[in-house]
Amino acid sequence: MNQIESIVCDECKQEFSMNSVNINEVPIEIDGQALVLVYFACPKCDKIYRICLKDDRYEELKEDLEKTKKRIRQNHGSGNEELARWLQRMVECRHNRLKEYTIELNRKFPGAFIFAASENGEEKIIKYLP
Repeated sequence: MNQIESIVCDECKQEFSMNSVNINEVPIEIDGQALVLVYFACPKCDKIYRICLKDDRYEELKEDLEKTKKRIRQNHGSGNEELARWLQRMVECRHNRLKEYTIELNRKFPGAFIFAASENGEEKIIKYLP
């Protein structure tokens, strides 16, 4: 996995370290669909950078992948190489399925997310701009 050390904001051109920002998850509804937005924001201008969107199906696929990884850990040291190879193929298959689903879900909602003031003006809320 590539490690990104610093980012230059597209909006304000501020350079900042990924270590200096929080990765946030916030529930959001788009077109009646309940999702979770995973994002970070520029510390200077608050531009939202989407990492991904998740939904219930995403969580099911992730849980399925984690269960298969657990089976690998349980099989470790058993000497059953055939089962180990089969489980490794299953992990790869389930990982690819989760990856493809994540790409598909994010393509479904290609718009941007912004911070906006709430109705009372005291809170920032996230809005989706298609």
